[in-house]
Amino acid sequence: MPPKPRRVTQREIAEIAGVSQTTVSVVLNDRDGKNVRIPAETRARVKQAIEELTYVADPAARRLAGLDNQIIGLFTYEAALSPESMDFYGPLLNGLERAAEQVGWDLLFFTSSPVENGTRSLFHRKTRLRLTDGCVLLGQQMVASELERLVAEQFPFVAIGRRDETAAAVPYVAIDYVTPANELMDQAVAQGHQQALYVHRGTDTPTARDRRLAVEAASADGRLSFLLVGEERIPDLPRLAQATGATVILGEDAFLTEDVVHSLTAAGIGVPDEISVAALAEVRGHRVEGRALAGFHVPREQLAAEALDLLQTLIITDPNEWHTLEIRRLLVAEVRSRETIVPRKAQP
Repeated sequence: MPPKPRRVTQREIAEIAGVSQTTVSVVLNDRDGKNVRIPAETRARVKQAIEELTYVADPAARRLAGLDNQIIGLFTYEAALSPESMDFYGPLLNGLERAAEQVGWDLLFFTSSPVENGTRSLFHRKTRLRLTDGCVLLGQQMVASELERLVAEQFPFVAIGRRDETAAAVPYVAIDYVTPANELMDQAVAQGHQQALYVHRGTDTPTARDRRLAVEAASADGRLSFLLVGEERIPDLPRLAQATGATVILGEDAFLTEDVVHSLTAAGIGVPDEISVAALAEVRGHRVEGRALAGFHVPREQLAAEALDLLQTLIITDPNEWHTLEIRRLLVAEVRSRETIVPRKAQP
């Protein structure tokens, strides 16, 4: 982890601006710009010097100098507005917009950093991080070194989603997927199911690991006997279900579960009458044979509001006091549909 940056001194600001330390002190303490003894041009030079010296390293000095813009940056590590991404990001962006409006902030969506190898760099030369008072980060995968740099430089930010990339004290707001996953699996057990398949994408994100670990734990404790199946084997699911005796199939997300359903029905297998299905993810808007797909409702708008609330707390708190705050918040997804998990006795 990089060393913690030192505070910028008034002497350094004065040298850059070409003014006296007294002038710097007056500007720092005259937030409203009402001191007529300081010409506007001189005041602008002092603030420009602070901009250069405190870029990201000293947000407290920026706020003291009246440089807080009430602008919050919004950075996504992958494209967020594509049709494939909007199912996930749409409710989050809507929630962030509403929460920012309520507190009187503007959102600055960082888009100038190009997507390279499937990801963006927060510290790309084109990213105008210095214009904001804090930043919300979104992404399935984030860059550990960038998170560590933000923490070391005491720049206010909040990540959406649990971060396992680094041991640094990363502030985040995340969803608990384990609790509702266990609830859905218990529902399957209560309906008489014993053998199951879990279809996954093979990614190594924190949420993917949470789901996989919940499935593996259920298999280990004997609640359900699972076979884990990669998405590339979806065409083989009818054969695998028959070979293992699986009567319920869980998918990592709703789209993957829809592919599962298509594979089963194409083979003449009734869903959910012969094989029950569920997604360990958000399922609003997803239906199977006229029934709401079993799965979760993720409180994404609440997630966004919590992220903005935590970020606001960090912005108004001295960075040296951040260690006293609860900087990690966890919300629980809710099981809202069980319609496609039917009793095993109804299956031949």
